[in-house]
Amino acid sequence: MRNGLVMQWAAVVGVVLVVVGLLGFINNPIVGKADGALVSTNEVHNIVHLITGLLALYIAFGLKGAQQASGLVAFGALYAVIFIAVVISPDLFGLFGGYTSGVNEHIIHAAVAVISLGIGWMSRGSTAYA
Repeated sequence: MRNGLVMQWAAVVGVVLVVVGLLGFINNPIVGKADGALVSTNEVHNIVHLITGLLALYIAFGLKGAQQASGLVAFGALYAVIFIAVVISPDLFGLFGGYTSGVNEHIIHAAVAVISLGIGWMSRGSTAYA
């Protein structure tokens, strides 16, 4: 049996991250290298969005039951680590090549971490192994 809320959240986050990752390679005012972009990213940051988006989609559609809930907890933990890392080093220790994470990114990373951890943790006991 699949946990509907876990699947829905992971699917939405996965799709958004993949779209944001792809959009980051195109000059636009939302995400990427454009001056004044809402979220400043470079190629490495875009690839991180693509990889974590695909991971979230795998959690949504590739896992079932307790594995799906545990996968979402692990995903939330990963985003907590990402949040802490970019707070400590806004250019992720030089990987972002001059592009630094700002308040918008911190809020997004923290929200994804907290919501994923919360939904995954609460769903762990209500999912069956399938």
